[in-house]
Amino acid sequence: MRKTLSSMLAVCLLFVSVLSGCSSNNNTQNANSKSNTPNPAPSNVQEKPKNNKEVITLNFWGGVPEESGPGQVVENWNKANPNIQVKYYRFVNDEAGNTKLETALLASGEVDLFMNYRMDKVAKRVEAGMAEPLDSYIQNDNFDIEDNFGSSSIVKLQDKTFYIPAIILNDFVTINKTYLDEAQLPIPKQWTWDEYKQYAEKMTKGNGPDKVWGTVVGSVPKVYEWMDKAVKVALGSNAIYKEDGTSNFDNPVFKQYLDDQMELQIELKAQPNYAEAKATKLDGHHTFLSSKAAMFWVGTASIRNIKNLKDYPHDFVTAFAPVPKMSKEDKFETAGTGYLDFMSINARSKYKDAAWQFLQWYVTEGNEPMIPFGRVPAWKKADPDKVVSMVLGENPEKLFDVESFKSILFLDKEFIVDTKFNKIPEIQKVVEEEGERAYIGEQTSEEAVANMKKRADELLKQ
Repeated sequence: MRKTLSSMLAVCLLFVSVLSGCSSNNNTQNANSKSNTPNPAPSNVQEKPKNNKEVITLNFWGGVPEESGPGQVVENWNKANPNIQVKYYRFVNDEAGNTKLETALLASGEVDLFMNYRMDKVAKRVEAGMAEPLDSYIQNDNFDIEDNFGSSSIVKLQDKTFYIPAIILNDFVTINKTYLDEAQLPIPKQWTWDEYKQYAEKMTKGNGPDKVWGTVVGSVPKVYEWMDKAVKVALGSNAIYKEDGTSNFDNPVFKQYLDDQMELQIELKAQPNYAEAKATKLDGHHTFLSSKAAMFWVGTASIRNIKNLKDYPHDFVTAFAPVPKMSKEDKFETAGTGYLDFMSINARSKYKDAAWQFLQWYVTEGNEPMIPFGRVPAWKKADPDKVVSMVLGENPEKLFDVESFKSILFLDKEFIVDTKFNKIPEIQKVVEEEGERAYIGEQTSEEAVANMKKRADELLKQ
């Protein structure tokens, strides 16, 4: 009886402190989020403070440097929620860093919440039992996923919800407006790869150390990542798979993408040679912002580099255009990276209900400090004008063509979302290997896609 009364008292105290914290936080964050303020913890908390003086500490792992937003996020939460404190741990979002995260996920107490930055990583962690299903929490709090994030924002695995996306990461083309004006070219609103190549050719000039490339694709040379994004504008989700269970690399758009890239590099000499770029570890951000490239195909997170005049000094205005289409008939406006920063709760966490409170707050109003660093919230109730203002910073006209930036954000659009991930790491490796052989002249684009098809199909049969 005494234990029961003590537990009931703890629930009441936690209930009051959470309401107080959420109310305080609402006043300091976003006035538009009243209907989405995290509700009191459901009744199935595994471990709770026994009195008002004891504190739950949640360990939150993410790949963004603390000074780029997460530090302020955690500080805001901790001030408003004295009984639930959060510590942020940064892991590097590469293979070694993700392995470190997964090792920690398997150790009880080291991770309560964590970010995933690729859907195949989500699928792997769900299969390994590392992620907690969120459906009961969503239902208990009447947290409307479609209303808050869109109908295609979440891919259910095992018919369950294991994450909520915190941001949308758009892909777009940044253009040096000085070079654009010199070539007497307008800012594209919709265009094809043929038109993109024409722009690149017209803005390429000089030789040797004075060379200005018409275009750079990606921050480091990759084949699969950028091919996948380009063909999705034409094919939509799950572009590399057919309904019969085989791969889709015999679709003409894959060969077309390789041909376009090879023409830019070899014939037009408007884009750095793949082999040289890979050998020198070419940094696309530096190449563009040092005025050595007129166009740069990149994503929203690059905005922080454009604003960083200390490390990337430049005085030109950056204009924005959408990713080119394979043909004018392509029905999708943008493939983009789409939904990202997939936030999950560790299945081994001792404080799952407290973790859900933080997660629900973070993916709505809580991640606002991330916006100035280019992480546009996936939350549909965020104020678009405020988002644009926070992303671009003060006096944006000095560095940005603001209207063209607004046109490529696609805040009101549904993104293309993959739902199939069968053998994806192995297929990615195949595409890298065969695409690279085409780029360096060891085989034709036709041979490359044929080999991609053959090898991918063999993997999918396993």
